[in-house]
Amino acid sequence: MRTWRRLSVALASIALISWVYVAWLHVTNTTTVALTFLLVVLVTAATSRLRDAVIASVAAMLSFNFFFLPPVGTLTIAEPQNWVALAVFLAVSLVASNLSAAARDREALAVERLQLLEERKGAELARKSEEMKSALLASLAHDLRTPLTAIRVAATNLQASWLTEADRREQSDVVLTEVAHLSRLFQNILDMARIDAGALESTRRWVHPAEIVEAARDQVQHALRGQRLQIDAGDDDELIRLDPRLTAAALSHVLENAAQYAQSDASISISVATTGSELNIRVRDHGPGIAPEELPRLFDRFYRGRHAKRHSVGTGMGLSIASGLLAAQGGRISAENAADGGAVFTIAVPVEHLAKSEAAS
Repeated sequence: MRTWRRLSVALASIALISWVYVAWLHVTNTTTVALTFLLVVLVTAATSRLRDAVIASVAAMLSFNFFFLPPVGTLTIAEPQNWVALAVFLAVSLVASNLSAAARDREALAVERLQLLEERKGAELARKSEEMKSALLASLAHDLRTPLTAIRVAATNLQASWLTEADRREQSDVVLTEVAHLSRLFQNILDMARIDAGALESTRRWVHPAEIVEAARDQVQHALRGQRLQIDAGDDDELIRLDPRLTAAALSHVLENAAQYAQSDASISISVATTGSELNIRVRDHGPGIAPEELPRLFDRFYRGRHAKRHSVGTGMGLSIASGLLAAQGGRISAENAADGGAVFTIAVPVEHLAKSEAAS
């Protein structure tokens, strides 16, 4: 229906142009008339099918012949040059119509390909989303099952009358440790949801760098148990302004990751320094290091390297959350292998400095 409407408009336009040029403007210049008719044909070809453009071309040729080529008022042509003009007009209009239709077809094909690419992209995103959901569910199922089992066993043991006081303290310690593990897991889920929603708010205040390290260490005491920490907190009198909550939370994930891979007889080193307008925190472990092919994906969500798969815990969320927490305050995190083994993670956060004279006052 729409195609017939466009063809009707084209034929009506040719009739209107013929009437205006003959009855009103008295145009006799055949070049002007031919170009005007050709414009109508091109518009028709650009907006409708090739068949409609061909019909418009024939209608324009007949109108051109009848109203503007002598003898006017007949479809006969007296002069051979007018035959040539008429043939050229018809040929140009048909060729132009064909080219216009071909261009429109190519455009439609390009749009179709673009839609296909968008559909494929959407399908790929949906597939990755499903994979991420499956990975999250699998990780959560494992990480929930392990502490819940330990808590159930410990709670059952606590009911036994034969336990000594030392045994009871040991079982209570198991419960508290696994409860801390569960709390950490749920906090990770909340942090990830806030990062995805862009709902992290950065609140900057003045603190000593050592306070950040202390807060991070307290958050992951259960993971650092049995590990030796070597801490160089820098200048104790220095005050810097940043978001200590987000920074400490990000550092806690890095410490938790280091503790997971550090050897039991090796230490974890933490060094803090301010360089220019940045706070730099370096965490060094003495684990197996990071495979070069894994470095680009290290901070991807749910990604666990080949060494991580040998461990019974870990969802692959920690380093991704650390990156998101730092990004919320304009910070960043990077990783590299140490020359003599192990991995080094560097946290960089923009800060403001407070002069010692101001701090003293």
